[in-house]
Amino acid sequence: MSFSDQVHHPLEEALEVQKPLWSEFLVECGGMEEGWTTARAFFGDAAAIDAFLDYERSHHSHMDDRTCAALMMIDYCYVFMLATIPLVAASGIVPDLAPEHIALRMFDDRHEHDGEVHDVRRADIRYLSRRFSTDRPSLGRHRDATLLSGRGELCDTYRVAIENHFSVLVAALVKRSGLGRPALWRLVADAVAGRWLEVGRQLNCLDQARQDAMRVVKHTGSPLYNKQLHFFDLTLRDDNREPIGSWTFRARGGCCRYYTVAKGNLCSTCVLKKPEIRDAELLETMRRHIALLTAGQRT
Repeated sequence: MSFSDQVHHPLEEALEVQKPLWSEFLVECGGMEEGWTTARAFFGDAAAIDAFLDYERSHHSHMDDRTCAALMMIDYCYVFMLATIPLVAASGIVPDLAPEHIALRMFDDRHEHDGEVHDVRRADIRYLSRRFSTDRPSLGRHRDATLLSGRGELCDTYRVAIENHFSVLVAALVKRSGLGRPALWRLVADAVAGRWLEVGRQLNCLDQARQDAMRVVKHTGSPLYNKQLHFFDLTLRDDNREPIGSWTFRARGGCCRYYTVAKGNLCSTCVLKKPEIRDAELLETMRRHIALLTAGQRT
């Protein structure tokens, strides 16, 4: 039986499989409805962009336009990468990510992280097109599929889709905030690498995730490319120099500019930190985390 004769669509099936990852917002296929807008329309709406930047500024009234733009890009990337990378990594599917074929429904929410509750802006995502690309021959037989030659071409296809999707938003934020294109693209690349790393941990395929992410962000000539972004490993050792555990981190290539905010500081893997200081701080954080876990087990 060919896919064209079956009830379920490969993209919809993949969305259902990955559904547990999307507890903060919806990711689905469907059509345009009231309350939704396409990403293309959103990127081209100066008032909507200003409203998003004002939302970022509402947390710290003295933030400048460039910092607001950086934080807006990070917030949008959070939603976009979480809605797309699990499909690529786990299901071998790159949806149609053209801005006119992605629908958004913005909302504000509260999110707990490390024991603290933060106000966040999120968006439900709706794929308006059921077209997709895949490296899996079994899925490539579907009438809506474009069959690719392998994993490498799958990652390349995702990279090109990101470049096409985000080029419109980057242009809008450059015009509105004055933050440079390279700075904004670095934030997009950081989001790709960071989310792929998390998905790799969840799927227990960290090595493949690292390889795929680097294929996307390290393509010569791509706006995503920069030298600073990479993965690195740290091993925590006990007093006898015996290894306790090892962890993989993403070294950022971009900067969120949060250090410019009153009482702001540099992120744990900020590009502005010296590697030796960064590593020492991360190891200390890991040591405290292990101590808390150990204490919890003892009680």
